[in-house]
Amino acid sequence: MTFRKSIAVWLSALLASLMLALCAGHVWNTPWEVFRSIFGEGRESANIIYVWRLPRVVTAAATGALLGLSGAVFQGIFRNPLAEPWLVGSSGGAAVGATLALLLPWPLSQEVVLPLFSFAGALGAAFLVLSLARASGALDTSTLLLAGVAVSSILTAVRSFLMMTLTTESLNLQVVMSWLMGAIQAPDGAWLWTFLGLSLFLSVLSMGLARPLDLLGLGENMALAYGLDVRKFLALGLVAGSAAAALAVSVGGLVAFVGLASPHIARLFAGTRHRRLIPFSALVGAVLVTLADALSRSLLPPGEIPLGLITAVCGGPFFLILLARKSAKTCDW
Repeated sequence: MTFRKSIAVWLSALLASLMLALCAGHVWNTPWEVFRSIFGEGRESANIIYVWRLPRVVTAAATGALLGLSGAVFQGIFRNPLAEPWLVGSSGGAAVGATLALLLPWPLSQEVVLPLFSFAGALGAAFLVLSLARASGALDTSTLLLAGVAVSSILTAVRSFLMMTLTTESLNLQVVMSWLMGAIQAPDGAWLWTFLGLSLFLSVLSMGLARPLDLLGLGENMALAYGLDVRKFLALGLVAGSAAAALAVSVGGLVAFVGLASPHIARLFAGTRHRRLIPFSALVGAVLVTLADALSRSLLPPGEIPLGLITAVCGGPFFLILLARKSAKTCDW
């Protein structure tokens, strides 16, 4: 299948998943009812679909796209197929920030504090990883990876300590655990447009990293020979990937599997050149999270299944099948 055909197939899959997500919920609606609500008709269902479902579906798609491109950037930077936001501490920092936002009293509303704190925590973790790598005197991929693993472990311990000391009742703990397992929190009004604008900016920024990532894939010495300032690019790439992951987890919580698997699925259709791989990874991530959020809202009415559980349960086995198929092709019996 050519790249153009692959793009067309996945764009069709995205449109189908968006429509399914708009129809899905505690009360299912038909595609006709969805169209009527979006265009201002069907007053009975308009409040559900247009006011509540549509912002959430758009947020879910953008969250998946951010996770997909973040995973592609991280895997390109570290030249490691297992690299993803957890590995460099971005998700761990967001979890610590969200825990503080949920368990402590703040003068602002939680709808404002939660995304701000989780975003700040994720970016703070990225800068901490970068500072530790620079302090060691060797800003290369292996040092960044080791620093990321160490910071991620520390942040997990800090989050557990905060949950143990700040939780005064089971309800608070349940709220935190629900966020940690993934849950799309669609921003309202201007916050939604701000989120979408930042998502677009980070997508464009990530595309600007495509050629340097291809050069880095040849090896750091070869990249230097081609004129790439590897140290500066590693810092820029780490911040860009962490910012994308931070923005995603600020509205979606900790969503498993998507940032890791989306680039792998995208490589089957787009190849390894990052000019194609990054946008295709974002497209795959958008489809995965949109479908997973639709399932989380509709499988167990009137409650919801955590989004991270859906992505892990559905995506994990599929990812193992892909790995098994790849191993079977490379084995020489």
